[in-house]
Amino acid sequence: MKLRFSLSAFFLIIGTCFGGFANAQLWEYIVTSEHGNRYLIDPLSVKREGSEVSYVQLTNYAEPMESGRHQLRSIVQYKSNQCIENKFAITHLIGYEQENAKGSIVIIEIDNRKRWLEVTPGKIAHIIHQEMCNYK
Repeated sequence: MKLRFSLSAFFLIIGTCFGGFANAQLWEYIVTSEHGNRYLIDPLSVKREGSEVSYVQLTNYAEPMESGRHQLRSIVQYKSNQCIENKFAITHLIGYEQENAKGSIVIIEIDNRKRWLEVTPGKIAHIIHQEMCNYK
């Protein structure tokens, strides 16, 4: 009984924190892909530590994306970029059923380990990488 209450309370707190946090953010436009997906960042989340910059990114999809039985229209990602090494990592991802991180949370993925990925020139990740590494 105590464990069940604890798990229920945990998911309620996580949902409330992530949902409220994403909806309270200010979004600054970065780029739109050729498919119409819009990429934005929260300027208040930008933190720089040496050559690494971390931030929160919002992606609004032009068309709904499938996630199991649900569709999502936006995702919020907690990202870090290694500016000198041209790498990025995503530690948290939250998917929402509506644009601008609104509506029900469809998916939550958390991995506190930074798994660095190469930034490929000419891709959206490259444009965002350049913007964030030069962000003032």
